[in-house]
Amino acid sequence: MSLELSMALAAPPGGGLLAPPPPAPPGKEQQVAGVGILLQISMLVLSFVLGHVLRRHRFYYLPEASASLLIGLVVGGLANISNTETNTRTWFNFHEEFFFLFLLPPIIFQSGFSLSPKPFFANFGAIVTFAILGTFIASIVTGMLVYLGGLTFLMYKLPLVECLMFGALISATDPVTVLSIFQELGSDVNLYALVFGESVLNDAVCFYLFPVHASIVSTSSCL
Repeated sequence: MSLELSMALAAPPGGGLLAPPPPAPPGKEQQVAGVGILLQISMLVLSFVLGHVLRRHRFYYLPEASASLLIGLVVGGLANISNTETNTRTWFNFHEEFFFLFLLPPIIFQSGFSLSPKPFFANFGAIVTFAILGTFIASIVTGMLVYLGGLTFLMYKLPLVECLMFGALISATDPVTVLSIFQELGSDVNLYALVFGESVLNDAVCFYLFPVHASIVSTSSCL
C-alpha cells in the first residue's frame, strides 16, 4: 500500500512517473574530471616549489607542511565559494580512497625508510608506553572535557560515549610539522624516534578505541 501511495505522490499532474534526470554528457564529464585532476596536480607542484623555496632560504617561521596546508585551505575555499558547477567541485574534493590507495603508502614507506632503526628500537619501550598508555589517557581526558563542556553549555551537548568517540578520533596526532622542524634543525635522533614512533603507533590504538565506542553506541541504540 505504501509503495502505491509513494508512486501516486511522485507522479506529475499530467499522469505518469517522473522521469529521472538526464545523465551528463560523456564529454562534459571527462572535461570536469580533467579540470579537477589538473587543479590537484597544480597544487602538488606548487607545494613542492614553495617547500623548496622555504628550505633554500632557511625560512623556519613557516614550515613546509604548514605552507602546503595553507595552499589547500585557500584553493579549497575559493572552490567552495566560486560559481563553478557542482560536478567540478565534486571532482575537486578529496576522496579517501585516493588517499589510502595512492598517497598514504608512499608516505609510510618514505617515513619508515628514512627512520634510523637503531634509535627506534633503543627507545621502543618508551615509544610503546607513550603510544598505548598516553593515547588512551589523552582520549579519555579529551572525551571527558568535551562532555563537561556540553554540561556547562560551552559546546553542543553529546552523550558520554560519543564524546569518548571524539576523544579517540582526535587523539591520533600526526606531528608532521614538528618532525619537519626536527629534520631542518638537526635535532637529537632519539627525540625524533620518540615523536615519530609514537605518532605511528597511536594510530593503531585509536583504530581500536573508536570501533569499541562505536559498537557501544550501536548496541545501546538497538536496545
